[in-house]
Amino acid sequence: MKIAMVVPYFYPHTGGTEKYVKDLSIALIKDGHEVTVISTNLPVEKKAPAEEMMSGFKVIRLPATNMFSYLPCTKEKFDLKMLAGYDIVHCHVPSFGFLREVIGKVKQPVIVTYHCDVTVSEKYYGVKVPAFFIKGVEHSSNIYARMLLKKAEVVYNTTKTYADSSPVLKHLKNVRHIPIGIFHDHIDEMQQKLGLTEKDKNPKQILWLGRMAGNKGCDYMVEAMPKILAKFPDTKLVICGDGEEKAHINGLIDKLGIRKSVEMYGIVGFDELVKLFYQSLVYVFPSINRLEAFGIVQLEAFANYTPVICTNIPGPNAVMEVGKTGLLVPKQDSDAIAEAVNGMLADPKKAIAMGKAGRELVETKYDWGTIVKKVLELYEEGLAKKK
Repeated sequence: MKIAMVVPYFYPHTGGTEKYVKDLSIALIKDGHEVTVISTNLPVEKKAPAEEMMSGFKVIRLPATNMFSYLPCTKEKFDLKMLAGYDIVHCHVPSFGFLREVIGKVKQPVIVTYHCDVTVSEKYYGVKVPAFFIKGVEHSSNIYARMLLKKAEVVYNTTKTYADSSPVLKHLKNVRHIPIGIFHDHIDEMQQKLGLTEKDKNPKQILWLGRMAGNKGCDYMVEAMPKILAKFPDTKLVICGDGEEKAHINGLIDKLGIRKSVEMYGIVGFDELVKLFYQSLVYVFPSINRLEAFGIVQLEAFANYTPVICTNIPGPNAVMEVGKTGLLVPKQDSDAIAEAVNGMLADPKKAIAMGKAGRELVETKYDWGTIVKKVLELYEEGLAKKK
């Protein structure tokens, strides 16, 4: 099959959707299919080429500009002739610009991966966003999304818990659910290269890793530290990432007087990423809203034999096996995070066993070789509907 993968942003822009599209494309290539990713050239300052080959598939980037942050607009009309000769048009939303241009206008079946609801973060640069503004933007976006998605041949997302609670997906018929996968072989290679073994697991190190944005909940992890340190004073929190909330997080660390117990990293290379995951006793994933619909980073933690403490929100709460590979805590609850972390620190052997169970989980349920076959079944269903 020839698949056109249409996505608002792609590398060098980084994020969960970009990684998903890249990994799915690689899995399709490995299965013998042909893939072209069509996206935008954002961020412009990265000066990515208009066309290039990446990991066996072609990437086409159209000139674009960002409107109102995370709303990419191409500078010239998207030419549908670009899709000639493809069997499948696979659109990834949000944003909805590309989907709007193809839905109902192409002869191929349109398959849509709905990655998350449009959600305005409660905070931006540490400042609360007015509730009326959040409600207005989200409501209008949801109406628009439902209107477009009803015209697609197939719509799927990554978990049932997210779909059932989505103001968009719960109004659509026959929404499917296929989890995100992970290629753990390159992680294994790096572990071997670094010589990592179970003896490298630090029973006093916890990890927060991600983009420092308001929806990621890093501040709740930081606020949990005083109660963690009260019981386990030698604990070290490693924070890895960058973003608009970094200054706010640094200010909070100083305010709480825990600077000596926190180790800050910016964006790190793959080798350092694997090392941090592998060495940490537990990874804490405290995201707070619906911008987080799955959490690929949980799979990365499991692949590195590290259990996860995750916020109990739709989507991310469906990834782990609760009590076996990790623990769930209420969102925006620093006390609950501290209690869960303290439980791990009190019993490192149990935490290590949970990490091993997480590794087994990614080798079975979340292997891309298994997941790509489920996606191909939806492609076939879409083709059948077009006949």
